[in-house]
Amino acid sequence: MVRPMFVSYVLRVRPESLREGRFTGEVEAVATGQRYAVRSLDQLLSFVLETMGEELTLARHARSGQEAER
Repeated sequence: MVRPMFVSYVLRVRPESLREGRFTGEVEAVATGQRYAVRSLDQLLSFVLETMGEELTLARHARSGQEAER
């Protein structure tokens, strides 16, 4: 059975831009440390989709290492 996994992203948003009706910030893929400046939700989603494969691979590797230690 394959257990569902989560991958983590950090989203940093400039609050002043949100108040002005704009979306400006940075997203970081936690496992790889890759960062990308975003100016729209479409850019955020694109970054997540582009990095998801590598993030999942690293998360699975980390999980298998933890399970082997038990």
